[in-house]
Amino acid sequence: MSTDTSDNSAKWLEIAAAIILSLASLLTAWSTYQAAQWSRTQSIKSNGSVAKMVESAQLSTLAGQDTLVDVVTFTNWLEAVSTDNQALADFYRERFREEFQPAFAAWLALEPLKNPDAPSSPFALPAYSPANRLAAAQRQVEAGELQAGGRAAAVNAELYVRNTLFLASALFFVGMSRLFSLMRVRLALEVVAAILLLVGFVNALTLPVA
Repeated sequence: MSTDTSDNSAKWLEIAAAIILSLASLLTAWSTYQAAQWSRTQSIKSNGSVAKMVESAQLSTLAGQDTLVDVVTFTNWLEAVSTDNQALADFYRERFREEFQPAFAAWLALEPLKNPDAPSSPFALPAYSPANRLAAAQRQVEAGELQAGGRAAAVNAELYVRNTLFLASALFFVGMSRLFSLMRVRLALEVVAAILLLVGFVNALTLPVA
């Protein structure tokens, strides 16, 4: 191989190395940024999920308290009716919670004192649905959605971290290529670096963006 040919090959290898080095550096910065963003998203969603679960627990407690009030007042009303104390029955009925009224009215419409097939209490009817109980269930659904979003964000963050490994390897091989004077060795190392860069580039294009 002539000196001119050797110099020309070395020149093109240097140009290729510079291109690979530049692209790999840019893509490494991008992948690192995306990994950090997805990690931040994971943290936000995980914290949000915990907050929703706390809210759900609080609302469940309130729903339990509401149900306890309904059960006590209904039991007292039922006892008053069973003893033909209409004045006392009316007293308790006037103190039923507003949310309990529709279920109680639906239960009375079934004539439970005469109809053996009627539910034993208004609490067995679909009409009895305290708002706090529904809100607690909704918070649990929202918490589950946030947990799923957090897991997806964690997976994306891990994929971007893995991508930085491909790009770092490309940087390593292109850097190593400059330590050798033999053209075949330099070419082989730059080909490996180019392949790793291509993998990192494809990953950067296909992975979701935060």
